[in-house]
Amino acid sequence: AGAETFFDVLSGATPGTVFGLMKVLERKFNGDVFTLPEGAEEELTAPALREFADLVEARTLSHQRFLWEQFSFEHIPVEVISHLYQRFVQGGHGTVYTPPFLASLLLDHAMPYSRLTGEERILDPACGSGVFLVGAFRRLVAFWRSQNDWRQPDVGTLKRILSSSIFGIELDFGAVDLTAFSLALAVCDALRPNVIWDELRFDPLRGKNLIQGDFFDCVSRQEDGESASPFGDLDIVIGNPPFESELTNAGQTLDAKLQKERGRLPDRQAAYLFLEQAPRVLTPGGKLCLIQPAGLLYNRKATDFRRHILDTISVETILDFVSVRGLYDGADPKTVAIVATTEPPVEDSVVEHLTFRRTFVAQQRIGFELDHYDRHIVPRDQAKDEPYVWRANLLGGGRLAEMAVRLRGIRTLGEFIEERGWVSGEGFIVGNREKEAPYLTGKPLLPTSVLTCDGIDDSKLGVVAETHFYRSAREELFQPPLVLIRENEALPAVYWDMDRGDIAYKHKVVGIHAAVEDAADLQRFFHSFQVRLPKYRFLCLLNGSQALIGKATAILKSDIEALPYPENPGVLEFSFWEQALAEDVVAHMAPYVRLGQKSDLLHKTAQPADLASYTDLFCTLLGTIYSSLQASEPVFLDGFICQPFYFGNAPVLEWLEPGCEQQLRDLVYDLCLETLRTVRVVRFYSENTMLLIKPDRLRYWIRSTAVRDADDTLVELYGQGY
Repeated sequence: AGAETFFDVLSGATPGTVFGLMKVLERKFNGDVFTLPEGAEEELTAPALREFADLVEARTLSHQRFLWEQFSFEHIPVEVISHLYQRFVQGGHGTVYTPPFLASLLLDHAMPYSRLTGEERILDPACGSGVFLVGAFRRLVAFWRSQNDWRQPDVGTLKRILSSSIFGIELDFGAVDLTAFSLALAVCDALRPNVIWDELRFDPLRGKNLIQGDFFDCVSRQEDGESASPFGDLDIVIGNPPFESELTNAGQTLDAKLQKERGRLPDRQAAYLFLEQAPRVLTPGGKLCLIQPAGLLYNRKATDFRRHILDTISVETILDFVSVRGLYDGADPKTVAIVATTEPPVEDSVVEHLTFRRTFVAQQRIGFELDHYDRHIVPRDQAKDEPYVWRANLLGGGRLAEMAVRLRGIRTLGEFIEERGWVSGEGFIVGNREKEAPYLTGKPLLPTSVLTCDGIDDSKLGVVAETHFYRSAREELFQPPLVLIRENEALPAVYWDMDRGDIAYKHKVVGIHAAVEDAADLQRFFHSFQVRLPKYRFLCLLNGSQALIGKATAILKSDIEALPYPENPGVLEFSFWEQALAEDVVAHMAPYVRLGQKSDLLHKTAQPADLASYTDLFCTLLGTIYSSLQASEPVFLDGFICQPFYFGNAPVLEWLEPGCEQQLRDLVYDLCLETLRTVRVVRFYSENTMLLIKPDRLRYWIRSTAVRDADDTLVELYGQGY
């Protein structure tokens, strides 16, 4: 009585009155939107309700009242609800909060407006707080309006779209309620307040459109000739399934049945099983778009499973977010998104691999930015059989994949060690197992961090105090002569000779031991290793298994043993363009992968010396065909660089008109989707002149981009008959 706002009821009445109001609203609007769970009356006390009212009404700050409004829940974006859910809910089943602009980008790929019919049926198999389902619903509503003179839909139309098109499955009980509530808000977004109050009654979604349960249990119930979906045939599956290395009971049963066909599920990763099983609920030609752990591309253990996926469905696009830092709130998992259809794969098809590096903000809108150099086309057979093509693309693409293949066809370091009869292995691991190693206890200890590219500081050596070990390694691995290599992409290494005595080290150091009579050969091997170190650092990035993707700079023993060590040293010589690519990968692209938009490539402006190196390599590459090609002086503009090239005699041309920057900006930066801006390379031909126009960031003017630009230009000139 006397309350004028909902906040008055929350803060001034008894819990019983609040529950009475909720029941009235539930009777009026239906749909379980205002239904509270059993036991809520005991938990929601009057003090708790008052504190909640103050929070939501924005009346207190650090328990102090204030006179101005900090924020308002008068209009609640569904994305805020999703964010709050992820912040406060316990036991989120390995799912992280999906930012709205990422969900929007995936919806653009899964259900682009240009291909909508308005009758699509969409499932999120692990719907969480409903961010993908809300986005899909809004998209269908917008499409309906576009087909109906942009009229506002009525209550019946909105309810029909929702009930016939939007479906979700989720293990968490509270998340199902939250998805229903988020969809209810999305319905309200499309209606005027008076229509909401006078006409709207929600249809219950729980048990109909939204099922609390296990997706794997649902698909396991499939009978011959029946759809695996509890909702009937579906057209689109989209979502961010949980990243957990533990399957539910239904998932374990399902995986056990499938192991005979496709082998083990890598890491028992639940997200992989979602990807594999999603096509079963789709109609022929249906589309799926699921976020996955980046290990699907970059983990060697996932090679067979990835091949199985590529043999089962038609993968169209892989959106790679490994380089984007802080994409997910409160966590930084390395992820990709797979966009595919259930159509049988076509042998000569291709996979588009998009390696995102950064985001942009414009007019309060956040989205992804994608460079011309970060679009890669991978033939399907290469996607299946060349496991390192993804790393090559992540490091710049182009000719790197060819280099990766060539350099792996050479005798390896591991094979050389085996041929010589030497012993290699990692150091010890301390543990609780009753495994003694008296040859370690009390011996000098080389701490891993003490082994650096500058050698070893003997003053920092320690002593092994432990007596029991999880793994102790063979005794000779701690006896000289030794070559010690640290498992780091910089490959710090040292030769440990006989005069220095035994040395102990832990498992992040690889030791190579030779017999005493082979000490001179082992030392020669160490010197050749040092000479090849720049190439080896490059190859650990290109053909490695952990650096960049797992731990930022860590590598594995297997990465070291896989390094090429040819019988003929000349086999490992690089051509001039291979040398340029290798140096750029180590100096520029590896930090770019790790740091994304915080890297020097995007913070620094290309300088005249950078342009000189770029044009020299560009002209050298094309000069074998177009011998008269020369570079003119670059033109530095506001945010852009124009690099002229000419064939034959220097032309007399005015390159660009004054004030052209905005026109160039509109041409180079293309907002092709709501949450995607592409950065294009402009090549302009006039008479015997070619202008190459790109942003002025160093990223666009390193030598590896000169190789890509030369290849693109050659194809273009050849296509024009030159």
